[in-house]
Amino acid sequence: MTVHQVASAGQATLLLQPELRPLLQYLMQEARSAGEVARELQVPLARASYLLRKLQREEIAVVERVEARSGRPVKRYRVFPTWFIPYEVTAAETLESFWAGQLVPRMNEVAGFAAHQLQAHHPIWGFWLSQGEVYSNLEVGDRRGPARDLLEGDEPLMLTVAALRLAEPQARILKRRLLALLTEASTWDTGSATEYTLGLILVRGSVE
Repeated sequence: MTVHQVASAGQATLLLQPELRPLLQYLMQEARSAGEVARELQVPLARASYLLRKLQREEIAVVERVEARSGRPVKRYRVFPTWFIPYEVTAAETLESFWAGQLVPRMNEVAGFAAHQLQAHHPIWGFWLSQGEVYSNLEVGDRRGPARDLLEGDEPLMLTVAALRLAEPQARILKRRLLALLTEASTWDTGSATEYTLGLILVRGSVE
């Protein structure tokens, strides 16, 4: 089993805040000073120091070492790289709300990215609702019709929620192929290229 820290209730509150994820990732990599945090996150030094003290109070960040610089001590903070955050220690009333607390803000951000990309092609968008074979179809489009040419063409944009009727072996094959494709795509990653977000969710049940 991976060596990890188990979060307390106070730690869970901070560890699950989406806005703190960049800071946590930065401090997990190696010990950093408040000045380095300020430059990385592009925030004032006072804000960086405040966030570090906040993490230190909950024993998420620890002072790994103190260096002397220009005659004054400089603290370098580090965050343990792996945490388990039990649902039971959070304020979430149900497991569903626990997941939603992390998924919904990210899905809202993805929706914003999609809207911006769509508006680069046309200023006015809406939904087209039509009869389907099993479930009704709700498709993104403009006044001319559903944007199938755009969403199914070469533009790197997908907004697809599909209902599938699959036997268990078929569902397992689908999952393996999707994960294999994601693994392959990760090898194409180049640091200077455009960033994309890909979400893969496969669950039993249908969303109408």
